[in-house]
Amino acid sequence: MAAKKSEDTEKKELRTLAESIPFRVIALPAFKKASFKPEQVRQPREYIKAEGSLQAIGRFLMERGTVDLLTAPQVEALFTEMHWCGYQIEALARKRYARKADVRKALVRARRLISQIEAAEEELFIANRRLVVSCVKPFFWIGQVWIGDFLQEGSRALSNAIRKFDFTRGTPFYAYAQRAIQNRLRNFFRDHVRSGSIGVRPTREMTAIMETLANYKESGQDEPDNETLAKLTGLPEERVAKIRPFVRQWENTPTPPISLDAMIGDSDASLYDFLEGVGGEEATNAAEKTEIWQAIDLLAPRAKYIMELRFIEGHTLEETGKMLNLTRARIKQIEDESLKKIRHILKRPSR
Repeated sequence: MAAKKSEDTEKKELRTLAESIPFRVIALPAFKKASFKPEQVRQPREYIKAEGSLQAIGRFLMERGTVDLLTAPQVEALFTEMHWCGYQIEALARKRYARKADVRKALVRARRLISQIEAAEEELFIANRRLVVSCVKPFFWIGQVWIGDFLQEGSRALSNAIRKFDFTRGTPFYAYAQRAIQNRLRNFFRDHVRSGSIGVRPTREMTAIMETLANYKESGQDEPDNETLAKLTGLPEERVAKIRPFVRQWENTPTPPISLDAMIGDSDASLYDFLEGVGGEEATNAAEKTEIWQAIDLLAPRAKYIMELRFIEGHTLEETGKMLNLTRARIKQIEDESLKKIRHILKRPSR
């Protein structure tokens, strides 16, 4: 009786291992051949002792060793190994066993295959850490306090990209992972700015460049090139070229929400006192008559519908995405593009 119970436990663990594979297994025709064995790519790692004064990025790149960049065939070999191991584990879980010893042997093999999957994932992660740092660079101006959190969020995105990537489609993995990391970092940045966690303040160099660009816009002139901007601000041209993308990022930073209970100046009046509509007509009808909704009417039908779902009905990005069968990131992208168009329409002089 005890032997039977032990055998059932081992079979259950074998099925659990098959169900817990962290990705959807892609079965290649070659996997069905008993003689097929995937190539194992394991690069030698160089371990460097991290100094106490080293900043977050240096520690991030040196943790768990450093390796060379992977070639395209090596990347394909690692993904092939991962999915072959998953295929073998699922086959072991489906198989019927006549003896208890066979079940135990299959369980031991399945555990080794899980370790092999983890080793392949580790190789892909370690070799692509520099991609995470590259995607975090546009946020360096926020300050070193937050860089560690951005690196951690980028690492999660890279791990998810490794598990979701379909290596049979011919898309380069670095392109897929870069897009996934950038999207996650943008969402992380927006969420924390809106919640007030990140205090966004431009640096002195950024302020000088922004003031110069603002003066050009007021005078109706086109934006100056880096050489002209360097002469006007007194900064080196190389420094201007490096900071300018950060200025654009800062200008597109969403402002955090303001509470209706916020006091106005030194008075006892709150923002609610100024916004409260007493005896006014229905809010939806009044809003549709404003210039903002006139501008929204000029948008494409899908963009207009998304704006109504988000700002009239109050649906979240997740809920709106499910209604339209789109991802949360795509809904956010359409929303940002629509808001940019609306601002442009409202800035146009009325005839």
